[in-house]
Amino acid sequence: MPFWTAGRRRKASAEPEPAEPSATPPRSPLAAVRVATASRETRSFGRRDVDFRFDRVFIPSLIIDHTELVLRQAGVHGNEGFAIWAGTLSGGDAHVATLVVPRASGGPTRGEISADTTAHVLMGLDERDLVPIVQLHSHPRKAFLSDVDAIRPLVAVPGFISIVVPNFGFVNLADVAQWSVHEYGGPERWRELDNNERQRRFIIDDSVIRVD
Repeated sequence: MPFWTAGRRRKASAEPEPAEPSATPPRSPLAAVRVATASRETRSFGRRDVDFRFDRVFIPSLIIDHTELVLRQAGVHGNEGFAIWAGTLSGGDAHVATLVVPRASGGPTRGEISADTTAHVLMGLDERDLVPIVQLHSHPRKAFLSDVDAIRPLVAVPGFISIVVPNFGFVNLADVAQWSVHEYGGPERWRELDNNERQRRFIIDDSVIRVD
Protein backbone atom coordinates (compact mmCIF):
# COMPACT_ATOMS: atom_id res chain seq x y z
CA MET A 1 0.00 0.00 0.00
CA PRO A 2 2.39 2.73 -1.20
CA PHE A 3 1.46 6.35 -0.39
CA TRP A 4 2.65 9.11 -2.07
CA THR A 5 16.68 -12.23 35.57
CA ALA A 6 19.74 -13.90 35.48
CA GLY A 7 22.63 -12.63 37.59
CA ARG A 8 26.14 -14.06 37.27
CA ARG A 9 26.79 -16.79 39.83
CA ARG A 10 30.14 -16.31 41.60
CA LYS A 11 32.24 -19.41 42.14
CA ALA A 12 33.33 -20.01 45.74
CA SER A 13 37.04 -19.54 46.23
CA ALA A 14 39.45 -19.12 49.07
CA GLU A 15 41.29 -16.43 47.14
CA PRO A 16 39.57 -13.11 46.54
CA GLU A 17 38.71 -12.45 42.94
CA PRO A 18 40.49 -9.57 41.26
CA ALA A 19 38.50 -6.39 40.99
CA GLU A 20 36.75 -5.90 37.69
CA PRO A 21 37.74 -2.87 35.65
CA SER A 22 35.35 0.04 35.87
CA ALA A 23 32.83 0.28 33.09
CA THR A 24 33.61 2.59 30.21
CA PRO A 25 31.39 5.67 30.44
CA PRO A 26 28.77 5.90 27.68
CA ARG A 27 29.61 8.01 24.67
CA SER A 28 26.28 9.83 24.84
CA PRO A 29 23.99 10.84 27.73
CA LEU A 30 21.61 8.18 28.95
CA ALA A 31 18.71 10.47 28.12
CA ALA A 32 19.72 10.86 24.47
CA VAL A 33 17.09 10.11 21.83
CA ARG A 34 18.00 8.32 18.61
CA VAL A 35 16.77 10.46 15.74
CA ALA A 36 16.95 8.97 12.27
CA THR A 37 17.47 10.89 9.05
CA ALA A 38 17.94 9.01 5.79
CA SER A 39 17.21 5.31 5.72
CA ARG A 40 20.15 3.05 4.95
CA GLU A 41 18.11 0.45 3.16
CA THR A 42 14.54 -0.22 2.12
CA ARG A 43 12.71 -2.61 4.41
CA SER A 44 9.64 -4.65 3.61
CA PHE A 45 7.72 -6.67 6.19
CA GLY A 46 4.35 -6.58 4.48
CA ARG A 47 3.00 -4.00 6.91
CA ARG A 48 1.67 -1.85 4.08
CA ASP A 49 0.03 -4.70 2.17
CA VAL A 50 -3.31 -4.20 3.91
CA ASP A 51 -6.38 -2.07 3.33
CA PHE A 52 -6.20 1.38 4.92
CA ARG A 53 -8.95 0.83 7.46
CA PHE A 54 -8.73 0.99 11.24
CA ASP A 55 -10.88 1.75 14.26
CA ARG A 56 -8.80 2.16 17.42
CA VAL A 57 -5.38 3.82 17.49
CA PHE A 58 -2.89 2.60 20.10
CA ILE A 59 -0.22 5.19 20.97
CA PRO A 60 2.82 4.67 23.25
CA SER A 61 3.08 7.34 25.94
CA LEU A 62 6.63 8.18 24.84
CA ILE A 63 5.24 9.16 21.43
CA ILE A 64 2.76 11.44 23.23
CA ASP A 65 5.56 12.99 25.31
CA HIS A 66 7.84 13.66 22.35
CA THR A 67 4.98 14.99 20.20
CA GLU A 68 4.08 17.41 22.98
CA LEU A 69 7.72 18.55 23.06
CA VAL A 70 7.84 19.07 19.28
CA LEU A 71 4.66 21.17 19.29
CA ARG A 72 5.85 23.27 22.21
CA GLN A 73 9.29 23.87 20.68
CA ALA A 74 7.55 25.50 17.73
CA GLY A 75 5.04 27.23 19.97
CA VAL A 76 7.61 29.11 22.07
CA HIS A 77 8.62 30.87 18.85
CA GLY A 78 5.00 31.66 18.02
CA ASN A 79 4.74 29.04 15.28
CA GLU A 80 2.41 26.14 14.62
CA GLY A 81 4.03 22.75 15.19
CA PHE A 82 3.59 19.71 12.95
CA ALA A 83 4.01 15.97 13.45
CA ILE A 84 2.97 12.67 11.90
CA TRP A 85 2.30 9.38 13.67
CA ALA A 86 3.17 6.29 11.66
CA GLY A 87 3.17 2.60 12.39
CA THR A 88 1.31 -0.61 11.57
CA LEU A 89 -2.26 -1.62 10.79
CA SER A 90 -3.24 -4.97 12.25
CA GLY A 91 -6.50 -6.66 13.15
CA GLY A 92 -8.55 -3.60 12.24
CA ASP A 93 -6.56 -1.32 14.57
CA ALA A 94 -3.63 1.06 14.14
CA HIS A 95 -0.47 0.80 16.24
CA VAL A 96 1.69 3.93 16.31
CA ALA A 97 5.42 3.29 16.50
CA THR A 98 7.14 6.31 14.97
CA LEU A 99 7.00 10.09 15.29
CA VAL A 100 7.85 11.98 12.10
CA VAL A 101 8.80 15.66 12.40
CA PRO A 102 8.58 17.42 9.01
CA ARG A 103 10.22 20.74 8.27
CA ALA A 104 7.57 23.46 8.39
CA SER A 105 7.36 27.10 7.43
CA GLY A 106 4.87 29.81 8.30
CA GLY A 107 3.79 31.45 11.52
CA PRO A 108 1.14 31.54 14.24
CA THR A 109 -1.88 31.68 11.94
CA ARG A 110 -0.70 29.60 9.01
CA GLY A 111 1.95 26.94 9.09
CA GLU A 112 2.76 24.95 5.99
CA ILE A 113 4.47 21.73 4.92
CA SER A 114 5.87 22.09 1.41
CA ALA A 115 5.10 19.60 -1.35
CA ASP A 116 8.76 18.58 -1.44
CA THR A 117 8.83 17.90 2.32
CA THR A 118 5.59 15.91 2.06
CA ALA A 119 7.13 13.82 -0.71
CA HIS A 120 10.24 13.19 1.44
CA VAL A 121 8.05 12.16 4.39
CA LEU A 122 6.11 9.64 2.32
CA MET A 123 9.29 8.34 0.70
CA GLY A 124 10.91 7.87 4.11
CA LEU A 125 7.87 5.94 5.35
CA ASP A 126 7.88 3.83 2.19
CA GLU A 127 11.53 2.93 2.79
CA ARG A 128 10.78 1.93 6.37
CA ASP A 129 7.60 0.02 5.49
CA LEU A 130 5.58 2.26 7.83
CA VAL A 131 2.00 3.45 7.37
CA PRO A 132 1.11 7.13 7.99
CA ILE A 133 -1.83 7.05 10.39
CA VAL A 134 -2.33 10.51 11.89
CA GLN A 135 -1.19 14.04 11.13
CA LEU A 136 -1.07 16.57 13.96
CA HIS A 137 -0.56 20.30 14.16
CA SER A 138 -1.09 23.01 16.73
CA HIS A 139 -3.08 26.24 16.70
CA PRO A 140 -2.27 29.33 18.77
CA ARG A 141 -5.57 29.25 20.62
CA LYS A 142 -8.63 27.16 19.74
CA ALA A 143 -8.29 23.76 18.04
CA PHE A 144 -10.35 23.33 14.87
CA LEU A 145 -9.90 22.16 11.30
CA SER A 146 -9.51 25.27 9.17
CA ASP A 147 -10.47 25.54 5.51
CA VAL A 148 -6.80 25.38 4.56
CA ASP A 149 -6.28 22.29 6.75
CA ALA A 150 -9.24 20.60 5.08
CA ILE A 151 -7.90 21.18 1.58
CA ARG A 152 -4.41 19.75 2.09
CA PRO A 153 -4.25 16.51 4.09
CA LEU A 154 -0.89 14.77 4.14
CA VAL A 155 -2.54 11.53 2.98
CA ALA A 156 -5.68 11.89 0.88
CA VAL A 157 -7.03 8.43 1.70
CA PRO A 158 -10.39 7.88 3.44
CA GLY A 159 -9.84 7.01 7.10
CA PHE A 160 -6.74 9.16 7.57
CA ILE A 161 -6.88 11.21 10.79
CA SER A 162 -6.06 14.88 11.40
CA ILE A 163 -5.61 16.07 14.99
CA VAL A 164 -5.44 19.75 15.90
CA VAL A 165 -4.04 20.74 19.31
CA PRO A 166 -4.83 24.11 20.96
CA ASN A 167 -2.56 26.66 22.67
CA PHE A 168 0.55 25.78 20.62
CA GLY A 169 0.65 22.39 22.38
CA PHE A 170 0.89 23.83 25.90
CA VAL A 171 -1.81 21.44 27.11
CA ASN A 172 -1.77 17.92 28.47
CA LEU A 173 -1.50 16.05 25.18
CA ALA A 174 -2.39 12.78 26.92
CA ASP A 175 -5.89 14.21 27.49
CA VAL A 176 -7.69 13.35 24.25
CA ALA A 177 -10.54 15.64 25.28
CA GLN A 178 -8.19 18.52 24.38
CA TRP A 179 -7.87 17.35 20.77
CA SER A 180 -9.92 18.34 17.76
CA VAL A 181 -10.05 15.14 15.71
CA HIS A 182 -11.23 14.78 12.12
CA GLU A 183 -11.41 11.74 9.83
CA TYR A 184 -10.87 12.20 6.10
CA GLY A 185 -13.71 11.02 3.87
CA GLY A 186 -12.82 12.50 0.49
CA PRO A 187 -11.91 15.82 -1.13
CA GLU A 188 -12.70 18.52 1.47
CA ARG A 189 -14.95 16.05 3.33
CA TRP A 190 -14.08 15.46 6.97
CA ARG A 191 -16.03 13.98 9.87
CA GLU A 192 -15.35 15.40 13.32
CA LEU A 193 -15.12 12.86 16.16
CA ASP A 194 -16.97 13.80 19.34
CA ASN A 195 -15.38 13.30 22.76
CA ASN A 196 -16.98 9.89 23.33
CA GLU A 197 -15.57 8.57 20.07
CA ARG A 198 -12.17 10.10 20.77
CA GLN A 199 -12.03 8.43 24.16
CA ARG A 200 -12.97 5.07 22.65
CA ARG A 201 -10.72 5.11 19.61
CA PHE A 202 -7.48 6.61 20.95
CA ILE A 203 -5.73 4.47 23.56
CA ILE A 204 -2.47 5.60 25.15
CA ASP A 205 -0.29 2.74 26.36
CA ASP A 206 2.37 3.19 29.04
CA SER A 207 5.83 3.05 27.46
CA VAL A 208 7.67 2.88 30.78
CA ILE A 209 6.37 1.16 33.90
CA ARG A 210 8.12 1.51 37.26
CA VAL A 211 7.74 -1.56 39.45
CA ASP A 212 8.73 -1.32 43.14
